Amino acid sequence: MLDLALLNGSAFINGEVKKVNIFTKGPRIAKISRSSSEQAEKTLDCTGLLILPGVIDSHVHFREPGLTHKEDWETGSASAAAGGVCTVIDMPNTMPPTTTAELLEEKRKLAEKKSVVDFRLHFGATGKNTEEILKAEGFVGLKVFMASSTGNLLLENDDDILAAFKAAAHKRVPAVVHAEDEMLVRKCVHEAKSAGRNDALAHCEARSPAAATRGAERAIKLSASAGNRLHLLHVSTEGELAAVRAAKESGLPVTCEATPTHLFLNMHDVNRLGCFAKLNPPLRSERDRAALLRALESGLIDTVGSDHAPHTKEEKQESVWKAPSGVPGVQTLLPLLLNEHLNGNISLRRLVEVTSGAPARIFGLSGKGDIAVGYNADFSIVDLKREWVIKDDMVLSKCGWTPFHGKKVKGRVEKTIVSGELVFEAGSLFISP
Repeated sequence: MLDLALLNGSAFINGEVKKVNIFTKGPRIAKISRSSSEQAEKTLDCTGLLILPGVIDSHVHFREPGLTHKEDWETGSASAAAGGVCTVIDMPNTMPPTTTAELLEEKRKLAEKKSVVDFRLHFGATGKNTEEILKAEGFVGLKVFMASSTGNLLLENDDDILAAFKAAAHKRVPAVVHAEDEMLVRKCVHEAKSAGRNDALAHCEARSPAAATRGAERAIKLSASAGNRLHLLHVSTEGELAAVRAAKESGLPVTCEATPTHLFLNMHDVNRLGCFAKLNPPLRSERDRAALLRALESGLIDTVGSDHAPHTKEEKQESVWKAPSGVPGVQTLLPLLLNEHLNGNISLRRLVEVTSGAPARIFGLSGKGDIAVGYNADFSIVDLKREWVIKDDMVLSKCGWTPFHGKKVKGRVEKTIVSGELVFEAGSLFISP
């Protein structure tokens, strides 16, 4: 007998929505059929619901080990499940950072005990840990910070960056890069502080579009020399998009990510949100935001990752130069994209591609990113007709807030299934790692 039957729903399969029933055995999809005659231990009625391939959020900061007052694997993964995210890929800038083979294994064991969704891990480059990069096993991306952010993993000189890129090529994983021009950022921050700027917009202006564009161009140039795959994180400007387009047209293996924060908020929102909208790179102009949305639909942007980077409310209420950068986002990633799809700005095909198909390919997640027999039984099941309001009190992240508080959206996550197990249903979370 089969384990689970998803009956009477519609599913996005092979680029189109089809009325089918889906049956699972263990962690895999066993059968897809228009017939409901198969017997299963458990059935879920999906009438009126759309079954999507399980969402993969390839950019989260779950803060554990070391920063668990902000988040941990249990609360972060619970927030993911409530947002329809079936797989997360965690970044290495924890305390201690994930920069040795031993620390990688320790984090993996920690996540296995606590996470309610599937996970993979990125490894961190320090400029001095090439031997550890080559020794470590099982990570899916090598994180390179070319600009300062949370943690101390900054790589500033070309030799260190080039060495990291070559190590990524040797491990056959992409270098996942936060690309800004650190020297320009430092110069502009110093000028802003010297001018007495203490408003939240000062951060946006100090980490300028020029810094982001220069960082992307530098990363692409060094990557071309190293011969590695390059995945540029949280692109936020027209200049970065132009650099990515040129790289792709020249045949370089370059992909890029946008975040919902940069796709759906702009600099004007900083006046309303203050440091609750402070992130790296910062929010941009409406022109940049609109360019990102066009690039998402055109296919220039490959993935959407939340860059879920929670901090406590108390931390975010500090002054602009003291408040940490980052916002939560894993729980709102899919709802915001569904809303944009229903507003006519993103096709369903592109939504599925940037949240499941492309992340699975880029990071080598075998058996994920599609609904097909033999694939992982990961499903994000949504109601496209349900209208609701995003509120702070529904956020399961330990931080307990979202920059999208008060936003009315259409399209809600109803059920999340990971490896054939129901982990979230209509407001109820089943916390059992």
